Amino acid sequence: MKTLQRKQILTAIRIGLVANIALALLKLIFGYLGNAQALFSDGLNSASDVLISVMMLLALRISTKKPDYDHPYGHEKFEGLAYFLLGIIFTVTAGWIFISGIVSIIEFFINGETIVVPLRYTVLIAFISLVIKLGIVFLYTKAGRKTNSPTIKADVKNHLLDVYATLSSLIGLSIAQFGLIYFDYIASIVIAGFILKLAIQILKESISYLTDQAPEQEDVQKVYDEIFKVDGVLSIDDLKVRNHMTQQYVDVEIGVLSSLTLKEAHHIAEKVHHHVENLFPEVIHCMVHVNPHKKSQS
Repeated sequence: MKTLQRKQILTAIRIGLVANIALALLKLIFGYLGNAQALFSDGLNSASDVLISVMMLLALRISTKKPDYDHPYGHEKFEGLAYFLLGIIFTVTAGWIFISGIVSIIEFFINGETIVVPLRYTVLIAFISLVIKLGIVFLYTKAGRKTNSPTIKADVKNHLLDVYATLSSLIGLSIAQFGLIYFDYIASIVIAGFILKLAIQILKESISYLTDQAPEQEDVQKVYDEIFKVDGVLSIDDLKVRNHMTQQYVDVEIGVLSSLTLKEAHHIAEKVHHHVENLFPEVIHCMVHVNPHKKSQS
């Protein structure tokens, strides 16, 4: 990762961190004081965003370290581990908000006359939060386009889900002002659904990152086709492509004329190596093993 890109990513994350801390405090305090469960739940969602930003900063600092003796393939998978932990935290948070919303609805129908309507200013707080969230989405989208960072682009999805969650809170609180208080609780359940959706997405991605999953078959086929274009390659005896976080490793066995000298066969392998790495920027390394082509050998 280039130094300029790293600085742009860090700047975006830090601005998002400050904004999310402000949003979390705003929603939690006024949601609690204003008897607005949806706003309070949305505040917990913003608090989880603070955790995301902090873990992103830590993961970025560790994952961009150069390979060392203990980690000769680099430290990128620490980012995948951070994602996995976030997925677990989000799942627990979503479950807690969902159960609280269900319990509140049950209590409403049992003791509905004693439940206090959310105060009016909570609607204004939800609206202000929505505007700020849209600003964060714009900032992260712009940073993602400039840096082409998969981490930033993934976090854009997170902030878009936050926009939908805050919008649900705003709608629920607005309807609750007309005496339909249970819409506030329904909004908190909807927010739990958004958080759970994000948690499942993060868990799936992190598991893919940590288990060296192969990319899409179309991507593997592109690599296969390009290797065959290299002069001297008569066959591809084996090809394996595995994801390493957002990048890839390629291991290929090629068949060449059995009559070639070691130097000539090595030259072909070098051409394959450089061709794949130059054509596919996401490929960290292409390992090439040379076999004598079976037909030419016979």
